[in-house]
Amino acid sequence: LYHSFDRTRRKKYLQKIETVTREMYEYSKIRSWGKQFLHNHQTTNMIALLTGALVAESNQASIWKEVAIDVMEKVMFLLNHVVDGTLDEGVAYGSYTSKSITQYAFLAQRHFEINHLENNWLKMHYWFYYSTLLPGYQRSVGIADSNYNWFYGPESQLIFLDTFILKNGAGNWLAGQIRKHRPKDGPMVQSASQRWSTLHTEYLWYNPELSSHPPADYGTPKMHLFPNWGVVTYGAGLPHSQSNTFFSFKSGKLGGRAVYDIVHFQPYSWINGWKSFNPGHEHPDQNSFTFAPNGQVFVSEALYGPKFSHLNNVLVFAPSPTSQCNNPWEGQLGECFHWLKWTTDANGDSAGEIITASQQGESVFVSGEAVASYSSSMKLKSVYRCLLLLNHQTLLVLDHIEKHEDSPISLVSAFFHNLDIDFKYVPFKIFNKL
Repeated sequence: LYHSFDRTRRKKYLQKIETVTREMYEYSKIRSWGKQFLHNHQTTNMIALLTGALVAESNQASIWKEVAIDVMEKVMFLLNHVVDGTLDEGVAYGSYTSKSITQYAFLAQRHFEINHLENNWLKMHYWFYYSTLLPGYQRSVGIADSNYNWFYGPESQLIFLDTFILKNGAGNWLAGQIRKHRPKDGPMVQSASQRWSTLHTEYLWYNPELSSHPPADYGTPKMHLFPNWGVVTYGAGLPHSQSNTFFSFKSGKLGGRAVYDIVHFQPYSWINGWKSFNPGHEHPDQNSFTFAPNGQVFVSEALYGPKFSHLNNVLVFAPSPTSQCNNPWEGQLGECFHWLKWTTDANGDSAGEIITASQQGESVFVSGEAVASYSSSMKLKSVYRCLLLLNHQTLLVLDHIEKHEDSPISLVSAFFHNLDIDFKYVPFKIFNKL
């Protein structure tokens, strides 16, 4: 467009870009997004700052570049610790963050000869989209705050990954499947502000020489483990059919394993504990699961809403002396607010752990321990949950709970959430008897 503008319009637009870039720079010094790494606001705003600095003629442009590059280089350094390609904010907000990360990787190489194409996170990021996708290519697993699928892309990110990382056609193929099956109406449709904002990058990065085809072993339901995220999925990346079942299980550490360990072991002086991160979009969801037998969502996640444990299909206990909402019941640490509360000492130690994840044919067994996600005031010894997928219609859920002798807890409740279909209890009768 630049070449089609006359001198007056060029000057006007350049002045506007410089004014807004200067404002972004000043805000970066005082707003939380200037300090909180791996957060969707930070990467988005830093790329805006960098882009403005690249075209600005201001004497301050070099300072703006330096600030943006310093932050984004730290982001890429931290991502190198995240070996499974995930982001703790989930797939929806993860797409918000990753669209800026892929843009930075491109700009850093093009303008500054900084090469991030060997980054561990980028190498595995494809599976964050493929292995979280429910049958039919329209909906992703809604762990953490979610809008059913993606805020930005993920066609842009997938095309970047194929052209610069994978180079095997799988990224182009998945982008094509998502584009082909995009919902035309309803709650899974992208908003107008998000729909077109990454389209130009698809044109910039698309490589037509990479013939589009699915990843190896496509077509057979498989289990995928995300060790940093603490998530297991089964049956992802397949077309919608009566026999394609999906389920997920989550039991992980706040912020993901890498961030959690960096906060607690403090290996880097420029990281100021949890003040350097913002897992507020996470949910109280350790030992949570979702289940879509035959591709029909039956037990669902909480999507975007208040952070109540029961909406995430995890156990709550009563009576608890530290209940903050729904008294006398209490769920996991950080619950009850619009954002997950992570800044207090106890909340910052919240953690679940995947114990087992194995597949044998169409049977899958997963389990997790989540006792560290509950307040110590309840004096629980173990909150263990295991799931056994027996066939594509039957999922067995078993909870094992242990408590100390002086625990105040006497009640436990399990609530299984569904966004689409109301649960109704129908007594099972045989020979006219219950």
